[in-house]
Amino acid sequence: MLDTRVHPLDLPLFSSDLDVISRVLDAVCAERGLSRNTPEAERLGAVIIQLYRQGAKDCAKLTALAQAYL
Repeated sequence: MLDTRVHPLDLPLFSSDLDVISRVLDAVCAERGLSRNTPEAERLGAVIIQLYRQGAKDCAKLTALAQAYL
């Protein structure tokens, strides 16, 4: 039998996770005057997901980190 381990970054995101990520993305995009349909907003969304998966699950902390990215 194979011993397969699941890496934390491979775990699924649940609706509650996506709610947090979406709120942060909306807030940072609004602050920067970005439409969510722009390539820059898509890159920002990907960064927010990475930060969330790495353990930044608090909205305020995640927002601060996302703002620093821009």
